[in-house]
Amino acid sequence: MGNLLTYQEMVTRYEGGENAFDLTLEKWLRIREFIKTAFNTLQFDEVLEAAALKVPLCLEHEDNCGLCPLEAICSRGQEGSFMKFMRAIQAYCIAGDLLPKSSLLGLTDQIISELESCKTESLKRVN
Repeated sequence: MGNLLTYQEMVTRYEGGENAFDLTLEKWLRIREFIKTAFNTLQFDEVLEAAALKVPLCLEHEDNCGLCPLEAICSRGQEGSFMKFMRAIQAYCIAGDLLPKSSLLGLTDQIISELESCKTESLKRVN
């Protein structure tokens, strides 16, 4: 997966003490950078795989999404940012770079912004 964050790398780093929010943000920042240079359907398939990877917060909450601070972003099966991104990336997996990257990068930026807000809110609750 090129320079995309793998599930094993996330788990290893999380178990090594890295922050779950920071790893999740890094996952999406790497996805954003990868999209900028992606041009063929195989590369967009890699983005789809990377986006679908569970994040360390899934491990923390044992897939009990209702307890996770990212529920509003993920909202699997609903109209959250994550599902919008997943639908969009599927189109790129078919068309490659025939579609403008701006909309996909915009969705990625939206997820990153929402992740940063979730992290800030979560830290406020802890303090």
